Amino acid sequence: MTDDLPTVAPRGSGQLGQWYSKYGALVHRRCRTLMGNEADANDALQETFMRAHRTPQSNRDAVMQPLPWLYAIATRICFDALDARKRRGVLSSLKEMMGLGVVASGSVEDKLSMGSALITLDEKTREMALLHWLDGMTQEEVAQQTGYSRKTVGVKLKEAEVALREVMA
Repeated sequence: MTDDLPTVAPRGSGQLGQWYSKYGALVHRRCRTLMGNEADANDALQETFMRAHRTPQSNRDAVMQPLPWLYAIATRICFDALDARKRRGVLSSLKEMMGLGVVASGSVEDKLSMGSALITLDEKTREMALLHWLDGMTQEEVAQQTGYSRKTVGVKLKEAEVALREVMA
């Protein structure tokens, strides 16, 4: 499956090459879901591994779970791109956005509203919502990933749900 992905990292025996081979398809899927189209997803995937490459080797060596770390980088890149899109007034391109777990199906307008609502959430709440709803992590797993207590994660997810329901109503 990784043969279909753009070549952004060496596929040799190096750490990033191994991570790209092992996790590239998963990170690409996340980018495609968030960005809504293949071209932007490819750009986000490439930027994810470029940022990982620019991370000092000693920091990469300290990463115990590469996939959540790569997901965090990819999510930040995707939301930065979506924020830039919003600033440029190109929200219409979000109509292509796939459902993000809460609204897995529905009209284009629903998905546009979902994307707009997610962009308005603060960074940590948005990250928690994506980890929980998109990646299917439990609240406990989200707490471990983000460094917050399980109770805080639950409160933030409830806040996100309320905000999303208000926008979707």
